[in-house]
Amino acid sequence: MKNISIAVVDYDCGNIHSATKAIELAMSESSEKGSVSLTKDPEEIIKSDKIVLPGVGAFESCIKKLTGIDGLKEALDEAVLVKAKPILGICIGLQLMATSGFEGGKHSGLNWIEGDVIPLEPNDKKLKVPHMGWNNIDAKKNHPVFNDIKSNDYYFVHSYKFSPLDKETIISSTNYGEDFASSLGKDNILGTQFHPEKSQAAGVNLLKNFIEWSP
Repeated sequence: MKNISIAVVDYDCGNIHSATKAIELAMSESSEKGSVSLTKDPEEIIKSDKIVLPGVGAFESCIKKLTGIDGLKEALDEAVLVKAKPILGICIGLQLMATSGFEGGKHSGLNWIEGDVIPLEPNDKKLKVPHMGWNNIDAKKNHPVFNDIKSNDYYFVHSYKFSPLDKETIISSTNYGEDFASSLGKDNILGTQFHPEKSQAAGVNLLKNFIEWSP
C-alpha cells in the first residue's frame, strides 16, 4: 500500500492546528497510511496527494493572506485544476473557492466553484448571526465523503454563505432561518461550511472518508 501525503495549507487563518490534529486522527482510523503536514511550501503542496484548506476569519483578510504568500495560489491552482488533486475546503477554506466574496466589499476568490459568498440573512430575526453551534445537514446528492456516517449533525461558525452559480454543485443544505449550501463539490473539489474538526465522531468519519476518497 502506497503511503499518501496530505498537505494542510498554512496561511495563518484560524483553526489550522486543530484541523491538522483532526486529520491526523482520521488518518490513524482510515485504511490509508501516510503523513499529514502543515505547510505553506508551494512545492510540498504540488507534490502532496491530497490538500486541505482550512480556516476561520473574514474573506478579505484570508484571501489576502493566501495570495500574499509567494507562489501559494499558483501552487494550489496547479495542484487542484491541472493535477486534479483531491482538496477539502473547511469554512472560510470553502468560501475562498468562490468567484467573489462580499465581506468588507467585493474581493476575488480562487474561482474553483463559480458563485459568490454573501451574507447569511435568516428570515427569523430571533436567530443570531453568526450562525454558531450544531445543526443538521440535508443531503441533496450522494457523495463518497459522506458515506456511512451515522450522524448528520455538524458544528458551524459563520456569518456568510456560499451561493453557487450551478446548484448541481450543492451536496448538502442546512436551514438556519433560510436554506444555505452547507457542502459543495465539483470533480476533485469538495468544501464544507461546517467544521469537521469540531464535529466529533461525524467529523472524524468525514475526514477519514476524504482521506480514502479517489475522485
